Amino acid sequence: MILVAAAACSKADNISNSKSMKMKIVKPWDDITVKLVRGGSGSLRASKSETQQIKVKRAVYDIAPRPLEGRSEYSMLLIPDPFTRKQIFIDGEHTFYISDSAGMKGFTVCPGGDLLWSGSYLELSDTNQSDTAIAQFERSFDSQKLKQEWAKRLTVNRMVLRQAVSQFYFSAGPYPGGAIIEPQIETIDLTDGILRLDIRNPVTKIAASIWIDLKAKTVVKSVVDGQEMDVSAVGTSKAYAVPSKKK
Repeated sequence: MILVAAAACSKADNISNSKSMKMKIVKPWDDITVKLVRGGSGSLRASKSETQQIKVKRAVYDIAPRPLEGRSEYSMLLIPDPFTRKQIFIDGEHTFYISDSAGMKGFTVCPGGDLLWSGSYLELSDTNQSDTAIAQFERSFDSQKLKQEWAKRLTVNRMVLRQAVSQFYFSAGPYPGGAIIEPQIETIDLTDGILRLDIRNPVTKIAASIWIDLKAKTVVKSVVDGQEMDVSAVGTSKAYAVPSKKK
């Protein structure tokens, strides 16, 4: 399972792209698999959304000075994107990744129902060998870009999905004080810019589907346990959604 890019690792012991920043590899580049989603179109002649489990490379770097307070180590992925034919360097801690003509993004569904995402650090032609691409990434890496991408997760690149589902959906039970759960993601679809997440509470086994307009950053539809919800609570002070009134 483990495949080490020896040439790249030997160069990563003490790397700097400026007089002040240094990168030190603490976990060498290994092979892992991640979930990659390609956007599609609802047009009959256009391509459909597709999700693949693909093999990528992952490493962990120690970066100094620390881009984020209290954190020095960062996971990085090298994703050979089969859809765009590019090699993508991006944060390695996301739940799934979306391949898009505007650039790849990684998405995380957090315990408690927050959805957050960030963009890639570097995108290269797939004509480069992996060790050559890694060397270029290490030479050009900018810790300020990493800091900016992480900061966006707390502001513009964050949505509160629990406002689109019923009360206590992201809890272990339908009562106050229940343990916060991380939902199981069963299906991911991206069609015409609308991301659909089919999820399930691993404790209560209740299923939900949430449709998100990624450009507008709004929830356009939500169905919980077969019942459509009123999503007008999203982005307000309300903590959860209620079933839509039947017309």
